[in-house]
Amino acid sequence: MKHLLLATLLLSGLCTLAQEKRMTIQGKIVDARGNPVPDVYIINLVSNEKDITLNNGVFTIQIFPTDSLILSHISYFRKVVTANALLLNPVVTLESESINVEEVTVSPEQKTDADNALENIEQIDWDPRPKVGDGFSEADRVSQTMKENNRLLRTEAASVSLLKFSVGDMLAKWKKKRQRRKNRR
Repeated sequence: MKHLLLATLLLSGLCTLAQEKRMTIQGKIVDARGNPVPDVYIINLVSNEKDITLNNGVFTIQIFPTDSLILSHISYFRKVVTANALLLNPVVTLESESINVEEVTVSPEQKTDADNALENIEQIDWDPRPKVGDGFSEADRVSQTMKENNRLLRTEAASVSLLKFSVGDMLAKWKKKRQRRKNRR
């Protein structure tokens, strides 16, 4: 028990000392070539204090020795830097986040995907329904047409039946619930 009390007092004393050592630090953010990077967003993870680098890549922020900072820019990989690392070396290098994009050629004669699809559909001269000259009898043609119509009607009926309900059924259910509530009283 004595050891636990001693450890608690020691930790609270260290935390108090650490809080008293809040300091202002100035750093500089550069790219791989050593050029300053402007508009880098800097946030302290502990205190949520924020700053943005100037055109010369310099920033100023309040930190504790145990804090960590996130450095974020749209053209560079995000980086986390500890306050101790900044105290040792206030210049931080960010790595460029480059994206390789394939070359796109645009010309006035180029067809869109929709145009290509329409052209393909026009070239296909296929009709699944039986025709007069294909050797099908009249009964076969009628049977095929009925199958198509039945399939369409079943699809329409299935979509309509999802919305079908009976007002009488709803009122009967409501009346039963009301009777149950009265019986419980």
